[in-house]
Amino acid sequence: MLRAAPGDAATATQLQTQMWLPASPGGLLSYLVTLHVLRLGSADFRVVGPGHPLQATVGQDVVLPCHLSPSMEARSLDIRWIRHHVSETVHHYRNGEDLYGEQMEEYVGRTELVRDGLSRGRLDLQISALRPSDDGQYVCTVRDGASYGEATVDLEVAATGSVPQLSLEAYEDGGIRVVCRSAGWYPLPEVLWKDPDGQHLPSVSQRHSSDARGLFVVEGVIIVTNGNRDGKWSCVVRNSRLNQEQETSLHISAPFFHNARPWMVGVGVLLVLSAVFLGLGAYLWRRKVLQSRELEKRAAALAWRKFLLPHNPDVVTLDPNSAHSRTCPVSGWEKCEKGKSTAGPAQHP
Repeated sequence: MLRAAPGDAATATQLQTQMWLPASPGGLLSYLVTLHVLRLGSADFRVVGPGHPLQATVGQDVVLPCHLSPSMEARSLDIRWIRHHVSETVHHYRNGEDLYGEQMEEYVGRTELVRDGLSRGRLDLQISALRPSDDGQYVCTVRDGASYGEATVDLEVAATGSVPQLSLEAYEDGGIRVVCRSAGWYPLPEVLWKDPDGQHLPSVSQRHSSDARGLFVVEGVIIVTNGNRDGKWSCVVRNSRLNQEQETSLHISAPFFHNARPWMVGVGVLLVLSAVFLGLGAYLWRRKVLQSRELEKRAAALAWRKFLLPHNPDVVTLDPNSAHSRTCPVSGWEKCEKGKSTAGPAQHP
């Protein structure tokens, strides 16, 4: 509401005291004229905001509404939009001119007072290309001489980020470490997990950081230990301000969980090695049995041959009449060999 300066109020009180009982009709008329002039100096109107928070997304343009009530000409007024203090000037307008000398650096080139509504008492401010840093409270101030009024406008900036990415990173604590990552959120979102039955699970750990634009990058971790059955595990990243969310699911088969328990891996390796050694032992035993049987057969054959041969097997007598024509006695072996080499091929009648 616009208020009269303290000096005007004191003057009005003094005049009321001095003229409380006018001595003549002329004095009464002067008293009424003075009260009327003072009322005009302290015009009875208010600066009004929207009365509720405004929501807008990063990158869009937004208009912050503000007006005078009752409607009146505002082109000659001093209008200043600020953040929390007068030194934090977002936009300054006075007597038909935009003044940028005190404007905050982050708003340079991004603000404009909507001129079309000034004649009707509208003091709307447009902000272009919203950033996360634009989130928060704004104050619309109006000054006309000694009169001053203001109204607040709450701006809620938001952004919905990317679809989460899920990855299996390592075996940990008897389960599988699953990581969910997503970027481009504002304000800081929630990271939720759902098991194959749709039940929500808490994150084992969660961390976040900001990128160059001021948007949040989030990461949530869960240890999946339910390896009794196949199942779909989901990561949900939710922006509660916009009531929007992004979700990704990952199907984990039961065999993945076998490596998550080291004792099971040890038992499996032991069983495999045992089977290998048993098989090798059986093979060697069978081979030894076969070799023993072969030796026994050879020994039996040798004994049988010894039984059939004469008692002096080293002396063998050949009958010259029945021996082959090229058979040579041991004593004449060399002569026999020479005779074979000079003799021609056998003649057959």
